[in-house]
Amino acid sequence: MWSPIYLEFLKDRSISSQTEVETIEQEPCWMDMIVTYLSTGELLSERHEARNLRLKAARYALVKGILYKKSFSLPYLRCLRPSESIYALHEVHEGICGQHLGGRTLAQKILRQGYYWPTMQRDAIEFMRRCDKCQKFAPISHTPIVPLTSIVSPIPFVVWGMDLLGPFPMASGQRRFVIVVIDYFTKWTEVESLATITSAKCEDFFWKNVVCHFGVPRALVVDNGKQLDNNNFRTFCTNLSIDLRFTSVAHPQSNGQTENMNRSILQGLKKKLDEAKGVWVDELPKVLWAYRTTPHSITGETPFLLCYGTEAMLPVEIGVPTIRALHFHEVNNEAGLRANIDLLDETRTQAHERSVVIKQ
Repeated sequence: MWSPIYLEFLKDRSISSQTEVETIEQEPCWMDMIVTYLSTGELLSERHEARNLRLKAARYALVKGILYKKSFSLPYLRCLRPSESIYALHEVHEGICGQHLGGRTLAQKILRQGYYWPTMQRDAIEFMRRCDKCQKFAPISHTPIVPLTSIVSPIPFVVWGMDLLGPFPMASGQRRFVIVVIDYFTKWTEVESLATITSAKCEDFFWKNVVCHFGVPRALVVDNGKQLDNNNFRTFCTNLSIDLRFTSVAHPQSNGQTENMNRSILQGLKKKLDEAKGVWVDELPKVLWAYRTTPHSITGETPFLLCYGTEAMLPVEIGVPTIRALHFHEVNNEAGLRANIDLLDETRTQAHERSVVIKQ
């Protein structure tokens, strides 16, 4: 016997197909009147304020509902609301690629990444002052002030400085030391953690990270440590026609570029790690990346830009997309990269001229 099957026909769907949209009101902020004027042409009733708004709005552009500030030397800067500015400050200061920068430098880095709000420098300084790690590990000098001697190199990747750091707390693989090398022109830096430091490991590091990536340099500035001041390392440099220059024993500050980089690495590791001293090896790449993507006080540019011709894409641009992230087009992007490479010589020349003026 077959069992009967009962069917019921419904006039309406059992599940509503309508999508309920939750209305979220954005917090009021400085850009509201500008957005209203650019989108509707509506001005304030008071004549003087209306004129000021019209003049201010001329420096902004509204693209697909997003407000951008017209920059003098950069692409359009995405304007941020208070909650977005807090996110940007946190991400750039102490995020994945954060470096716990000073207030002014923090504001400059956010600006170069393509963001803007009217009080960004003041907010950056206040944010830095409230940062516990910045206050705890702020450098306090206990030594007499000795000026660092800088070497000006007008061509990238021809003069490098190399130094050794450590010992650090024991990390994985029994690593306790760091070897550092920095290009005197672009400030591009390479580092590697090591368990022991020998002349052979210094040669291997320099070959892999400098020669194989940037070509054979003209000169290498080092200190008088036995790992670098020995016959084997001298022969290595002689075979590559590298002028090996030693700093004065009494004045190690003559290798000023590397001394500055060492200080940046040490401060970056302290602020990143706090009490977790044994994992400094894992944090080292983040400290290095933050340094590479931060404008240098001498050149005014980031090492990444002077090396590759274009600013790097940082995680903050994913959280709050900039104009280049929102309007990415593969063909146009490739054309823009080629144009940046063509203009790179001019950018490097300007950076060199700036460094010469500052170091005088």
